[in-house]
Amino acid sequence: MKNCSETLNYNIGLLEELDSIFGNSCKIVNLLTKPPKRFYLRINTLKINKKDYLKILKENNINFYEDEIIDYAIWAPINGPYEIPIHDKKVYVNKYASESVYLGSNLYIPGILKTDKIKKGDKVTIFSKNNIPLASGTSAIDYDDIYKLKNGLAVIVEESVYRSPKIRELPGFNEGYIYSQSIPSILIGEIIDPNEFYKPLIIDMNAAPGGKLGVIAQKFGRNSRIIAIDRPSKVKDLKEKINRLGYDWVEIIGGDSRYASHELNINEKADLVLVDPPCTNLGVIPKLYDQKTLRDMIVLTKYQKQFINEAFRLLKHGGTLIYSTCTLTYSENEANIRYAMSMGFDVEEIKVKSDALKNDYGIRFTPDRGYPGFFISKLIKSG
Repeated sequence: MKNCSETLNYNIGLLEELDSIFGNSCKIVNLLTKPPKRFYLRINTLKINKKDYLKILKENNINFYEDEIIDYAIWAPINGPYEIPIHDKKVYVNKYASESVYLGSNLYIPGILKTDKIKKGDKVTIFSKNNIPLASGTSAIDYDDIYKLKNGLAVIVEESVYRSPKIRELPGFNEGYIYSQSIPSILIGEIIDPNEFYKPLIIDMNAAPGGKLGVIAQKFGRNSRIIAIDRPSKVKDLKEKINRLGYDWVEIIGGDSRYASHELNINEKADLVLVDPPCTNLGVIPKLYDQKTLRDMIVLTKYQKQFINEAFRLLKHGGTLIYSTCTLTYSENEANIRYAMSMGFDVEEIKVKSDALKNDYGIRFTPDRGYPGFFISKLIKSG
């Protein structure tokens, strides 16, 4: 089996795994290089309602549309691809900056890998590390500022291959009115009814970057106790986001959540646990370069089971586990749910309006339907 893409390098074993699900792995892999059709915002209803925020956008001549399913989600189309001018001065950026700049976001200093000797005001073109042109714009810094400042705006993007709104420039961003989030991730807030719980204890075992954590905080409010755990290196950024959004009652802890029951001294007490473990990330789009093997998937699958084990220890009898990933493989999704069922979890049908693919283990969003790849399962601890 030949490799499907010049920019995405997946070995034969991994492609065969995708073939078993989709029938044509190359079609799916090629779709991963394109962005979703819509750019979504979640409106933070703890600070503003949708009607008032849409009014603010209209006053600023910014067009967004109401989502057909989720009341607090709005979207704008992602347009492109476009040709961009290639300037003499070049800036090369990392994977994460590549994917955002490609859609029109400004470039910030931490995303720079290397650059020509640029000066403030220079016209520059931004490239991925594998030499794909992403966007062009105007430098906001001098070359030496990269090392002096370490943070801050580097390039004001003026033309990009694909174009979506610049989240940080939208009205209400600094005030915490909005959060940029994919629609499958927002949907997690819709599959849980807060009325089923009374002052619940909620634990997010893989809280960064904070999208699903924010949905849960928004839905449950201050009558809940929410504990968010992630690696210590992610705590500062997570706290800044949570504070901007006004979820100041959320407890954020740096640590390894595979041992949360011991570290928190919580055993069979949680009402709701979220597990969104590290995965192969095959569903994240657009992808400009990536390299994964079947071995990567196997190693991660074993790692993911450790979070499921700990969720079982944390949850009380009848408690709810929401398991989700941003990947496409069967092993990291349905097979892990089968493992959870063998421990004493029962799958509960997800009853939400969407055109996601449903099976006996959960729901899938796929790139061939214009979505990022995503999987969600809802489980009840019965054992």
